[in-house]
Amino acid sequence: MNKALIFLWLLFMQTNLFAQFNPDQSLDSSIHTILVHPEGRPRDLPIIGLNDPGVLTISFDDFNFSYQNYFYSIELVDDQWQPVPISPFEYTTGFAQNKINIFNVSSIAIQPYYHYQFNIPNQQCIPTKAGNYILKIFKDGNPSNVVFTRRFYVVNSLIGVYGSVQEPFDGAISRTHQKIQLSLDIKQLSYFQPDQIKVVVIQNHRLNDAKIITEPSFIRGNQIEFNSDRDFIFPGGNEARWLDLQSLRLRSDRVQQLDMQGGLTKVIVKPDFSKAQSPYFTFNDLNGAFIISNSESLQSEYQNDYANVLFTYKPPNGIPYVGHKLYLMGDLTQNKLNSGSEMQFNGLKGVYEKTMLLKQGYYSYQYILRDQEKPIPMDDFKETEGDHWETENSYTIFVYYTAPGARYPMIAGFSTINSRQNW
Repeated sequence: MNKALIFLWLLFMQTNLFAQFNPDQSLDSSIHTILVHPEGRPRDLPIIGLNDPGVLTISFDDFNFSYQNYFYSIELVDDQWQPVPISPFEYTTGFAQNKINIFNVSSIAIQPYYHYQFNIPNQQCIPTKAGNYILKIFKDGNPSNVVFTRRFYVVNSLIGVYGSVQEPFDGAISRTHQKIQLSLDIKQLSYFQPDQIKVVVIQNHRLNDAKIITEPSFIRGNQIEFNSDRDFIFPGGNEARWLDLQSLRLRSDRVQQLDMQGGLTKVIVKPDFSKAQSPYFTFNDLNGAFIISNSESLQSEYQNDYANVLFTYKPPNGIPYVGHKLYLMGDLTQNKLNSGSEMQFNGLKGVYEKTMLLKQGYYSYQYILRDQEKPIPMDDFKETEGDHWETENSYTIFVYYTAPGARYPMIAGFSTINSRQNW
């Protein structure tokens, strides 16, 4: 790479806004059902091991009426999802840009779409460094014409990660919250200082609620302990609500009405209510994830149809939450609290409503409140879902390590634990 190309690349890195703060952006309204997950595991976060045989599957639907020339690239970023000053040739083998050549046309769906799909790594694109990555999909080989971005993780397992879910010591929250206790094995590291380690814990898939800790409780030889009663504390929440849309001809238990008169099917979901005062009930949920599936066809990826789905939430006594906004939370809204997930209060009916365009499948979701009157808005499930120590939750743990002289923190350790493992 000559000096001119290096300069242009560095300028692009400094001015690229897509990877800043929010790694998951959707910039084209014609793109739907974006999925990035380990092959065969649609419920899991997009994580692969460095030099492991596993791959990520990336897929999406395009409502444009003709084939589009889509390309993709990957970008290594730091633990804050900011670009790092490293040439793409240092963290990838293959080509900087690659065309997506695998697609199918929806065959029996009322809503026409093109379904695109590919895997990473592949012969044209192999990540060679461990860390956070941004996947970018763009049109016509033009990197500035980005249609969406998604995060994924590449792990180099140098640090052993061992964790468990415990009751907090604090009696005030012991029946409503969960505490993560962690132990790290660093014997494979040739050099270590405490400020080189950063631990991130994610409950289910909610990146915005992640807990970040840089100060361990104890260091004993090659073992690092995180056992403070103030660090990795999460509200227990409740089991997620569910919606079965695998058939648009037959009503599942949570569907109140199917309207198939012209155009797309309209699905009216039975009203939801607050579960804050209800006793805890065990249910095998998807922790906010969803699965694209169809009970009536074999190729759900490109044969499934879409439906306009109306969610309704009735607050206590039909009175809106003063000073709060209500959001639909889960992978179906990318776990984001924005206009795409905000419920609108219908004063005539005394309910909150939100219509989502969803592909056939099985969905799980929750409702969350944001307190707008706080200096820093506070989000919680306490008033809508309730908090229970017994709730089954999945926790993903990333350990970032900045080696001496390194230009960015790598992911040197990873583990997934479940609150039911201790039962």
